[in-house]
Amino acid sequence: MSVEIIAHRGYSARAPENTRSALERALEAGATALEWDIQRSADGVPMVVHDETLERTTNGRGRVDAQTAAALGRLDAGSWFAPEFAGEPLPTLGAVLDAVGPRAHRLYPEIKRGATPAEVDRILAEVEERGLIARTVFISMDWDALNRIQARAPDAWVGYIVEAAERYAPALAHVRDRPRALLDPDWRIVLAETAVTEQVRAAGVPLAVWTVNDPADAERLAAAGVTRFTTNEVERLLDWAARRESEGAAPR
Repeated sequence: MSVEIIAHRGYSARAPENTRSALERALEAGATALEWDIQRSADGVPMVVHDETLERTTNGRGRVDAQTAAALGRLDAGSWFAPEFAGEPLPTLGAVLDAVGPRAHRLYPEIKRGATPAEVDRILAEVEERGLIARTVFISMDWDALNRIQARAPDAWVGYIVEAAERYAPALAHVRDRPRALLDPDWRIVLAETAVTEQVRAAGVPLAVWTVNDPADAERLAAAGVTRFTTNEVERLLDWAARRESEGAAPR
């Protein structure tokens, strides 16, 4: 099976993360899969931004969920990265789905911890309304949110993010009998917890990892059975994947 290179928050090494520019640059570079984060506004609109607060990646201050979507959309989410991105707006989920959803092979929206059932339902509805369920994998550290997604949309794919080694085996137990579920650990966990990784592989559960920027690390992970690689360095990993495929060394 060929590997999949997933652009982490878009092409976040070349453009401000979680913006339209970052996602567009990922597609231009050849990425076929895009990942981004979702927080909600004060009026319940899903916004594409990683942090709960605004200071790191915008010229705003305070919590994302303390401002309306309209107010958030007026912020500058690009100047912090480079002057050429000055005025880059903080996008809504709907705007991102409309802009890049039809052009990517697979989408990985991350639902952040603490999302309410109503927030999860709205995220799911926005994807469903655009006919993008078949190419979407909803990912989260909040496994209850993913359980809700599949309860309401049994055909939806979900990815269980594993951020701590002690959650790796329980995550496998959780998804072992789910045909539309994958594991998405921190890449270092996959290499450190070799016994669990072998169990994942034996169970035939798809294995994704985050965030891999070095082809040497990617090669070790591919040998362990990883087929989906989330990266900031989109072109670097795409070049590695192309070389590996041309040499006939795709992961088993």
